[in-house]
Amino acid sequence: MGLIDFGVKWLMRLCYGAGGVAGVAVALLYFFQEKILYVPTIPGMPDFSNITPERYGMASQDVDIVTKDGIKIHAWLLRLKQWTAEELKSRPVILFFQENAGPMAFRLPFLKLMIRHLGCPVFAVSYRGYRLSEGQLSEGKPTEKGLKEDARAALAHLAQNPAVDGSRVVVFGRSLGGAVALHLAAEKPRQVIGVMVENTFTSVEDMVSRVVPPLGLIIGTGKPGNFLVTNKWRNNEAIGQLDNVPLLMLVSGQDEMVPSEQMYSLHKLQRSKQCKLVEFPLSSHMDAYDKEPVQYWNALTEFMDQFK
Repeated sequence: MGLIDFGVKWLMRLCYGAGGVAGVAVALLYFFQEKILYVPTIPGMPDFSNITPERYGMASQDVDIVTKDGIKIHAWLLRLKQWTAEELKSRPVILFFQENAGPMAFRLPFLKLMIRHLGCPVFAVSYRGYRLSEGQLSEGKPTEKGLKEDARAALAHLAQNPAVDGSRVVVFGRSLGGAVALHLAAEKPRQVIGVMVENTFTSVEDMVSRVVPPLGLIIGTGKPGNFLVTNKWRNNEAIGQLDNVPLLMLVSGQDEMVPSEQMYSLHKLQRSKQCKLVEFPLSSHMDAYDKEPVQYWNALTEFMDQFK
């Protein structure tokens, strides 16, 4: 019996046994998983259309990049206004991948703090389908395959951008962005000098039971219904390929979105010759920089100092 056939039988049992509730959950997961996983705009909240880096006291360069599959994505090269061109190029650059919900403009207050604390420019990329990038109503809508193309294009751009030192790129991803960062570094280990990830997950399959608990019966590591998950983001496989890339892992003890156990699982799977895991016991999914700022910024500063 094939895996798919076995999975379909399981789904049929669930549908009959739960009066169709599980069947509805499966259908929603299969047909709408990309809308659940990628949320370019948050209903009821402004889209920050008029918010620019300059509003937060940063200088920025607007960059449009065309990916190999023909989608134009937008990025900001962010720096402090007082830096000269020589100072900008003398520092390592952080390639930043955001969380799944809302536009990059949401992250500008955080990015300003990061630039100030770390003393490095940031290249912040808007995924396809997100504000200022193409893809909302086209074949370029957000998918795992598409975001990987976006990440490759962003890294390739930095390698040839004369304003920065493209030989010293550190990738930093938070939540979903951690998945993007890990997969890019696993694919291009010689083109990045370090990786930082914050509160990411082992795989989307393992997250299904968190979002839709009944589906945890058939979806998750080693379970028969995994064929239903088309955006897999198997970070548990990618992280083991970073044996020669320094790695910083940031985990919040009170994470209400991604179980902290998944970060600990990733830590057990990593093979980097230089890896440090830093815990923030009082913090939630994305507030460690604000709730435990001394520990947070010290960890990032110590990690980045080795590349200066």
